[in-house]
Amino acid sequence: MIDRASLKQSAKDKLKGKWGTGVLISLIYFLITGVFSGLGNIKDVGPIFSLASIFINAPLTIGLAITYLVCVKTDNLVFENLFSGFKIYPKSLGMYLWMILWVVLWALLFIVPGIIKAISYSQSFFIIAENPNVKVRDAMKISMKMTDGYKGDIFVMALSFLGWALLAIVTLFIGFLWLGPYISATFANLYVKLRELSIQSSACTEEMFNGTRTLVQ
Repeated sequence: MIDRASLKQSAKDKLKGKWGTGVLISLIYFLITGVFSGLGNIKDVGPIFSLASIFINAPLTIGLAITYLVCVKTDNLVFENLFSGFKIYPKSLGMYLWMILWVVLWALLFIVPGIIKAISYSQSFFIIAENPNVKVRDAMKISMKMTDGYKGDIFVMALSFLGWALLAIVTLFIGFLWLGPYISATFANLYVKLRELSIQSSACTEEMFNGTRTLVQ
C-alpha cells in the first residue's frame, strides 16, 4: 500500500517557497502545448500542427519529469530544466512515440486494458529522465516491474486530484497553474518510492536503472 497522504504532503513541502517557479513552468508548458493543440484544429493546416505537436510534446514531457524529479531529490526547482528533454531529443521522441503506440494498441482492445497499460508504463518517463542511458523498451519493462502490485494505488492517486481539477476548471482553468506543480511533484515522489520498493523486493536492480543491464536485445 502506497501512503498517498505522505507523498502529497512531501510534494507540498518540496514546493514551499517555489510556487512562483512552479506556476511559471506550468504557464509556459500549457502555452506551448496549448498553442500547437489549438493550431491542430485549423482546417487544412491542422494535421501538420497536430503532427508537430508530437515532436514538441515529447521533449517537454521528459523535461517536466526531469524538472520535478530534480525538485523532489534536491529541493531545487529550476525553470530551465523544462527544456532539458531537447538535449536528449532522440530518446525523448522515441519514448513518447513508443508509449503512445502501445497504449493506443491496448486501448483498441477496450478502454480498461488501455488504462491498465498506461499505468504500467507510467514510470517510463521518469526512468529516462533519471538516466537517459536506459533504452526506451527497457524503461517500459522496468516500469512494468515497478508498478506490479501497485496499479490500484497509482490509479487512486490520480483520482485523488479529481476534486482539485474540478475546482481548477471553475477558476476558468487558471487553477491548473498551481495544480500542475502539485501533481507533478507528487508523481515524482511516487516514482522515487516505487523505485525504492522495487529494489527492496528485488523486482529491479540499480543496474537496470543506470542502464548497465540491458533487458531488451
